[in-house]
Amino acid sequence: MKTMTCKELGGKCDQQLSAETWDQIVQVMTKHVMEKHPDVAKEMEKLHNEDPKKWAKEMKPKWDAAVED
Repeated sequence: MKTMTCKELGGKCDQQLSAETWDQIVQVMTKHVMEKHPDVAKEMEKLHNEDPKKWAKEMKPKWDAAVED
């Protein structure tokens, strides 16, 4: 299990998000921003439509470097 904050994953708050895998953290982050930060969700959707892999290219190395809980 790894834990990162919304902010560390490109969001804007200090809510801690935890998951076992990269795919799970993507799902957790997506759900979080859609519920708590609709403006960020819209921005992420726009970025995803422009370059679907950009967010993952930036965030996955941070996930990989995060320490297991």
